[in-house]
Amino acid sequence: MNRILIPLLIVLWSLLYSWFWNCERKPHCSTGEYDGDNMAVIAPAEPEVEVVEPAPILEDAAAEELLFEPLDVYFESAKSSITRTEELDNFLATAKKYLAAHPDRKLNIVGHSDSDGTDVTNDRLSLERANLLKNLLIQDGFTAGQLITSGMGEKAPIASNDTPEGKAKNRRATVRLAD
Repeated sequence: MNRILIPLLIVLWSLLYSWFWNCERKPHCSTGEYDGDNMAVIAPAEPEVEVVEPAPILEDAAAEELLFEPLDVYFESAKSSITRTEELDNFLATAKKYLAAHPDRKLNIVGHSDSDGTDVTNDRLSLERANLLKNLLIQDGFTAGQLITSGMGEKAPIASNDTPEGKAKNRRATVRLAD
């Protein structure tokens, strides 16, 4: 039985491999025409060319790059009101367009405070700042489900709290695309 089965399997495998080599690996096999004399493929009169525009991909990549750069929105001492800047408006316009195209992505908003006041007060104030920015974004047309807020209090300063300038830099909310 093995004397017949092994050669039969070899022949079947050879036929299957030949078919695969000639018909599956060559794109013209099922649709191309052949010149009978030398078996050359006759090219179609007008080749089909698909034009792909890379601009949206570049825009998407640039938007994502901008959104991964954290944007700091600054607040006045003991307040949770912000001043809109051109940089903030540009960031928000880009984020709005990007999140509309990618509903599965989210923005992370983290509130911060300087060292003035108690830890409890600063934690509350930093969360209020993050929520204020979230509400501002919702008013601008963002989806609430795409905005994540948290408050860090005075736990993550970006400057020294020993000077008024350093404290001003620490009174902020940071916005970035969530990982």
